[in-house]
Amino acid sequence: MPTVIGLTGGIASGKSAVAAMLRERGAAVVDADLVARQVVEPGQPALDDIRARFGDDVLAADGTLDRKKLGERVFADPAARADLNAITHPRIALASQSEIAAWQARGAHVVFYEAALLVENGAHRGLDALIVVAVPPDVQVARLRDRDGLDEAAARARLASQLPLDAKLKHATWVIDNGGDLAATRQQVAQVCAAIEDRFGPVAVPGAGGRRSSETGPLPVPEERVLVTGYPAFTARRMIARALAADQRARVIVLARAKFAAEAEAYVRGLPGGDRAEVVVGDVCDMDLGLSATEYQQLTAKVTTIHHLAGIYYMGVDAATTRRVNVTGTRGVVELARDCGRLRRLIHWSTAQVSGRRKGVILEEELDEGQGFHNVYEETKFEAEQVAREAMRQLPITVLRPGVIVGDSRTGEIDKFDGPYYLMVLIATNATQVHLPLPGRGTAPMHVVPIDYVIDAGWALGNDPRAAGRTFHLTDAHPLPARRVYELVAEHSQTASPRGYIPGRLVKNVLRTPGIGRLARGPLSFLDSFDHQVFYNGRGAQELLAGTSITCPAFDSYVEHLVRYVREVHAQKKGRGPDDDVFDPFE
Repeated sequence: MPTVIGLTGGIASGKSAVAAMLRERGAAVVDADLVARQVVEPGQPALDDIRARFGDDVLAADGTLDRKKLGERVFADPAARADLNAITHPRIALASQSEIAAWQARGAHVVFYEAALLVENGAHRGLDALIVVAVPPDVQVARLRDRDGLDEAAARARLASQLPLDAKLKHATWVIDNGGDLAATRQQVAQVCAAIEDRFGPVAVPGAGGRRSSETGPLPVPEERVLVTGYPAFTARRMIARALAADQRARVIVLARAKFAAEAEAYVRGLPGGDRAEVVVGDVCDMDLGLSATEYQQLTAKVTTIHHLAGIYYMGVDAATTRRVNVTGTRGVVELARDCGRLRRLIHWSTAQVSGRRKGVILEEELDEGQGFHNVYEETKFEAEQVAREAMRQLPITVLRPGVIVGDSRTGEIDKFDGPYYLMVLIATNATQVHLPLPGRGTAPMHVVPIDYVIDAGWALGNDPRAAGRTFHLTDAHPLPARRVYELVAEHSQTASPRGYIPGRLVKNVLRTPGIGRLARGPLSFLDSFDHQVFYNGRGAQELLAGTSITCPAFDSYVEHLVRYVREVHAQKKGRGPDDDVFDPFE
């Protein structure tokens, strides 16, 4: 048998991040948590035993184990936890031994066995050595609260269910302090690997692409496997196309909910390089993305880059759904990233609007400044970014904050006329020549950015090593006042320019009056921030994109394309030209 070295640590200590660093070095790692998922798959004897002990209520509607519900039961009941361990641990141990043997057959001299409860179960006694990943308890609590959405009491209860850190450290051969930043942890991993190689032989499996700890130079770049969440959102579709076009070796994995799976398949097949894309049916809001243990393990074994674009952007969605998708979905993707052994980068797509009601200049590194929010969209995207930024301590994450995304600067293409677009549509298709008032003075900047710039900049930053652990504004460095934006729309549409304004507090009442009441039929949450005096400093993005051809074009250079696209789409939709005096873009 090969040398087997245990890898353990308390809950939320970051042992999965350390395991990922070991895999980067070509090491063989057996993940007990993934094995545990497999042994409780439908049809496995362990699931039948769990059902007999805990009842049908720990099963989901599809017959799979509801791990969250079972976890709530056993964490609060030591006897129940002991019963669960008696059911699962022997089977996990047997399956793990099979995986270790498989690694031996591939030539591994050293195999790392990652498991949370090695010391609690006494399994460390049968191992050749033990690595303990350590962080202070307060850090564990903070990470649990951010990662799992627990309150203080629940987080400490989870902590109390495991042995104290001191008890594990007594058995450690090596200790890795993961309370600092990612670079410090990576340096410690290199030192531990060097010690292991001196004592037991090479860490890297022959042919696995790793290196000995004494070797210098960068690690080999793995073939890209890019996971894109958020289909069928326009940003997700554009990122899928960008990834296929940018790297002829890259393979793209599209996560799509079941109702969009057939549409996603048709979309990727129509793209150049679409034969390098695959569609995986799942949901970021579900545990393990709603995948089976085998599907989840296959995904985590190959993904190198994640573009997390899934989110609720439409202001009309209820608060509970918005929070579930934006916040819970982000937690799920971060957990996936922790399990990806070849992860190079997680790109979390946030929004500049996480600044909420703050005014003045907003810096890229700023997030929580005690601000309030105009709506649940801003608030939940803020909470989602908190989750991503907390995970930056252990994972290579880049956060992107685009402004209000409008159409392509070359073609005008956009998929939904949402937010500020409703007012653009109304002005661009205004056959009455009535000078519509704006819902405010319109003196504040309107932070619109074209989709092509956002996607090109996001792809470049996601591939720039300097961008890991940083946040970037993707905004126009010289935004126009809102009034000027809509005047340009009118000029290029040859329709009446906006004239005058309605004080913000009277907008909703005035919108009920004949002639302009149509505007009220679109989502109006953007009106809350219409005259909001805020400026986004994008120095970091500008510095990293300097020397490339990627720059944000000025609005007046592409407004004609937006207007033409809007008028063409609505002409096709209505079957008559937009100059018809009964044309209504919102019908």
